[in-house]
Amino acid sequence: MQLKGRRFEPTTEPSRLTVGRTAAYAAAILICLGIFKLLDNGTIRSPFAPAPTPTRMALSYAEEGRAFFAAGILTKAIDAYQKAVAVDPDNHGLWAELARIQTYSSELMLSADQKQVRLEEALVSINTSIDLNGDYATARAIKILVLDWYANSEWMNEQTRMETLVEALQESARALSLDPGNALALAFKAEVLVDQANWSAALDVGAQAAQLGPEIMDVHRAYAYVLESNGYYSRAIEEYLEAIRLNTNLPFLYIRLGANYRKLGETATDTATRDWNINKALESFARAADLNPADPIPYLSIAQTYSNQGDFFAAERNAQKALSLDNTDAYLYGRLGVIYYKAKNYETAIKVLKCAVRGCLAEENEEQQVDVLEPLPLAYNTVDVYYIYGSVLSFYGEDDNNCAKAAEIFAELRASPYFDETVDSIIREGEVLCAAIARRTPAP
Repeated sequence: MQLKGRRFEPTTEPSRLTVGRTAAYAAAILICLGIFKLLDNGTIRSPFAPAPTPTRMALSYAEEGRAFFAAGILTKAIDAYQKAVAVDPDNHGLWAELARIQTYSSELMLSADQKQVRLEEALVSINTSIDLNGDYATARAIKILVLDWYANSEWMNEQTRMETLVEALQESARALSLDPGNALALAFKAEVLVDQANWSAALDVGAQAAQLGPEIMDVHRAYAYVLESNGYYSRAIEEYLEAIRLNTNLPFLYIRLGANYRKLGETATDTATRDWNINKALESFARAADLNPADPIPYLSIAQTYSNQGDFFAAERNAQKALSLDNTDAYLYGRLGVIYYKAKNYETAIKVLKCAVRGCLAEENEEQQVDVLEPLPLAYNTVDVYYIYGSVLSFYGEDDNNCAKAAEIFAELRASPYFDETVDSIIREGEVLCAAIARRTPAP
C-alpha cells in the first residue's frame, strides 16, 4: 500500500505567544498554586488520600465497644466508646450508645454512691448526644432510660424522684413525636409508668413496644420488668429469656431471670414446683457468675436464695465468696452479717455487722484483712442491716455498753425516711430487752 500526502518538514521557528494565551497560562499557574496551598493547610483533601484517621479510629473503637457489650464486659465496652468519642466528639450516635451502656453498667454496682456517679456520667453522655442532634429519636429514647434509672430513692427524696420521672415521661413524648414507632422509646416509657405506679398503662405500652421491636434486647428487658413489677413472674421469665436469646452474655439479665424463678419457687404450693424453680434460679445466678467471675452480686443472689430456703451453711459460703471478691465494700459485710444472724450465729453476726454499720480496722475484722473499712450508709437496701445490728446489740445488752449503742442505731432509724411500722416494731422489741436489762442492773 502506498501512502501519499504532504511531506512533513520540521521547522525551528517558535510559535508566537498572544496576550490571551499568556493570561491563560498565568491564571492556570495561580490556580494550581492555590490548590496546593489548600491541600497543604488541610482546607481541602485529595480524592486519592486515605480516610481521615480520627473517623476511622472512632468507628474501630465503636466496633470494639459493641463486641465487648455483646460479650457482657461492660466496663471495657464503656472504655472503648469513651475512646471513640474522644477522637470523634461530634458523633451524636456514639455519645448515645455510650450513655446506654453506662446506664446498664450501674446494675452491676453494689454501692449507691457508685451507681449515682455512673448514672450521672450517663446523663452527661446523653445530653451531649442531644445537644449535637436534638432530632435523633434514639438518643431521646435512651434519655428516658437514663432518667428513669437515675430517679432512685437511694440518693434523692421522693419529690425529686417523682419530678425526674415526669421529666423522663416528657422525654418520651419528644422521642415519639420524632418517631411514633420507636420501640425503644415505648419500652422505656413503660418502665417509667411502672415507677410512677401506673401499672395498667405500663402493661399496654410495654406490650406495644414488644410487638414493634421483637428483635431488640432492650425492649424485652423493659417489658419483662413491667410484667415482673405487676406480679406476672412466669410471663416476665419468658421476656427475660427472649432478651437473653438476643444477647446471651449480659449478667444482669440472668440476675433478673433468677430473681423471678426464685419468686415463683418461694410462692409455690407444692414441693416439686418449688424445687424446680429454685434450682432454675440458682442456675441463672451461677450463669451470671460464670460470665463475670469478679462480680460479687451473683454470689449474693445465690446466698440469698439458700438463706431463704434455710440452708445457712450454703448461704454463708456464697456470701463469704462474694466478700472475698471485694473486701472493701461494707454492703457485703452487712449481707454476710444478716445471714449469720438468721443462722443464729449471733456472736459472729455482731462483729461482722459492727464492721458494716460503724466501720472497723483490720484488727477488728475477722472476715477479711483490710486496713480501714468505711461504714455502710443507711439506705433503703441497708435498713435491715441496721435494725438487725441494733437487735443483736440489744440481745447482748449487758456487754460492752451495747444497749447505748443500740439506742444510737434506733435513733438513726427513726429519723430516716425508711422508718415504718415494721422497723418500729423491731426497734420496740430491742428497747424492751434493754429496758429489762436496765431494771435488773444495779446503778454504779
